[in-house]
This record gives sequence, structure tokens and C-alpha cells, in this order.
Amino acid sequence: MRIFTFFLLLFGFMPLLLPAQAGCTDPQALNYNAGAMLNDGSCTYPETFYNLNTKTELNSAVLETSGLVMADGALWTHNDGGHAPALYRIDTVSNQILQVVEIGGATNVDWEDLAFDGVYFYIGDFGNNANGNRTDLVIYKVPLAAIPAGSSATVPATAVEEIRFQYADQVDFSPQGPNHTAFDCEAMVWRGDSLHLFTKNWIEPITVHYTLPAEVGTYQASRRETLATDGVITGADISGPGVLALCGYRTDNALLFMWLLFDYSGGYFFNGNKRRIGTGLAIFSGQTEAICFRESGYGYISNEALNAVVLGVPVSVPARLYSFQVAQWLQPVFLPVKMPAGSQFVRCNIGPSPFPSARQMLANELLPEDARAELWDLRGRAVWQGAALELSAVGLQTPGVYSLRVFTPYAGLYCAEKIIVH
Repeated sequence: MRIFTFFLLLFGFMPLLLPAQAGCTDPQALNYNAGAMLNDGSCTYPETFYNLNTKTELNSAVLETSGLVMADGALWTHNDGGHAPALYRIDTVSNQILQVVEIGGATNVDWEDLAFDGVYFYIGDFGNNANGNRTDLVIYKVPLAAIPAGSSATVPATAVEEIRFQYADQVDFSPQGPNHTAFDCEAMVWRGDSLHLFTKNWIEPITVHYTLPAEVGTYQASRRETLATDGVITGADISGPGVLALCGYRTDNALLFMWLLFDYSGGYFFNGNKRRIGTGLAIFSGQTEAICFRESGYGYISNEALNAVVLGVPVSVPARLYSFQVAQWLQPVFLPVKMPAGSQFVRCNIGPSPFPSARQMLANELLPEDARAELWDLRGRAVWQGAALELSAVGLQTPGVYSLRVFTPYAGLYCAEKIIVH
């Protein structure tokens, strides 16, 4: 075990009286500002590509996979519209369907994505590309505990709740024709007691973020923000630490992509870092329809079976499950810390770094007793959280780069520093 402690010098907190500098805080960005402590969302990145890893072809029961989510230690999916109103629990190694769960009282008009909050599944029947004029958009809320055991099961209709909605800014419900609407949707996540929808806009290469309560009722989905995506969005998921991933493709050249959104603030997703990763071509990988994280930085993407002419080329691609690893492009991601109004970021002064093996340093004895600390690795996983004064007892077994944040809930201090252990 490699033991290390941290010495937070008193003068490291002197900038508390000075305003924090805003700018690009991601060292991987082209316009990284080493002096910036507050991310202003201005980071720009080099063109980036990633080859998806094929895990398995999907079972013939889910050839039109349209949503993915990890729940209760298993991977779940469902088919696109016109199929049975059912969830499928699948084995990512053997490609076996472990369980088929029919949702009582539900209809699969156009199921497009799936989310999970730890207790409930949310099934989005909000596909709207046929004419853009649906008035029956609904999200089914299904408790995991209501799913019976067995390879084939049915959730009783009495256990299924409905969240019905329209878009607050949609006023024209006349038929628009196929694939010609700004109010189609195929992507949804649950976060902060709300459901967050990301539109599949057929008019402009953007997505609009809408929100609505994750409770039974009828709502007007509130328009919150817009992101220029250079393509249509077909799936979304959010990791535990808060990285939002959107997948999609370009309609003009079949290029596949993924957006990674992180280090955002204020209940918005598009005001932080926005990195676009090219993930191949639909003529080889199919039309990617769903994405989910298994853990921070690692997850799955699925494509529906494709038999069509794409860019003038006959294409036949089976439905597959791919894996991805994107931790290499992410800063350490932190769980949100609730700070009182008037709090400011300051730069911690921690040193020396790197910390050699067996080097011992002491936490500053002048830190207040209520100071808290969080230590995270580069995959966005918390490796330690506790009282800052207990840092001298922290040990790590794995050398590498870590990020430390120290904050005092009442003094308005919030500082961060990257450290290296070897």
C-alpha cells in the first residue's frame, strides 16, 4: 500500500478574497487555461475518433433495440415501435435473453429510450417522426420490484404509472410528413428527480433539452437549452458521477458519433465541456440507437438491424451490442457539492506532487474541523471521501493521477487540485 498525506499550506487559501477566474478548465482542450478555476463552457477539442468494440450480435428477439440501461446489475433493452410492450434482460456475454417482461396496460406505439432511477424504469413512448403531431406522448414508470421472477413475466397494469406530456413550445400539431419535425425524441435520462429529454431534430442539426417531473401526471415539458450536435440524437445515458453521453448519426453521410458532456452546472448539461467523438460509419456499424454506462467511462451502444441502401450502397448489418471506453477523455468527475450562496473557488496549494512512495505529509492543522475532502480517480470513481483532517490516514494501492477537492460548507471555501501518486 502506498501511503500519502496532504499538506494544505495556509497561503493556499488567501485567494478566497479574490474572484475566481473563469475559462476552459480541461487540460485536454485546445484552449486550456491553467489559471481558470471556474469552467465557462468555452473548451474546444481536436477532432477525435474511436472504434467501437463489438461484444456480440444481439438475439433475434431484439433486432430493433432502441433503448439500453443498466439496472439491478443487468443490461435491459426494448424494441422500437410496433413490437410487444416488453423489456428484455440480456446477457452481455452469451447473448441470451434472460428474461422477457411484458408491461401490462402499455402499448408500444414508438418506444425510443429507457432510463432507471434505482427503483423505477422509465420507458419513453415518445417517438414522433411519422408526422410530428402525436398528442399521446407518454413515459411508462415501472417499479423494478414489480417484475416477477421467471424467464417470462408480466408486470400488472395496476403497478404501471403513466407520465403524459406535450412540449411546451409546440403549437402546430398538423401533419408534417415523415422525418420532418423538430419534436421527435429518442433520448432520455433520469437525474435529480426529473426526466430529461433530448430531441431528435429533423429540421436542424441540434438537440433541445426538455425537462418534466418523474411523477405520474400530465405535463408541459419545459424547454431548457439547445446544443448544436451536427447530427440527430438517438440515445442518452448519464453515469453516476454525472457524465452525460448522447449518441447519434448524421443523416447526410451516415457518420456515427457520441457527445460527452461534463463539468456543467446549475441544472444544465450544455454549459460545461462538450466533446464530440466520431464512432464510425453506419454502413459498417449500423444505425446506433441506444447507449448506456455500465460504470464511469465504460458502457454499451446498440444498433438495430439495418438492411437498406445507405449513400447508394446496399447495406446489411445485424443488430449488435458494442462496448466503449471513454475515460481517457474525461476529467475527474465529482458528485455535486451543495455550497451556500456566495461560495468561491480558490486554488489549493498542495505539494510536492508527485508524491513518492512512503512520503508522508500532514494535513494543515489550521483547516476547520468541518472541512471535507473528496479524492477521485481519472475514471470518475470516488476512492475516498471524508473529513479533510483525516487525509493523513488515507492510503492508495494504485499509482496514478488523482484529483482532490476540499471544501468547508460554512466558510465558503471550495478548492481543487490534481495530484500524482507513484
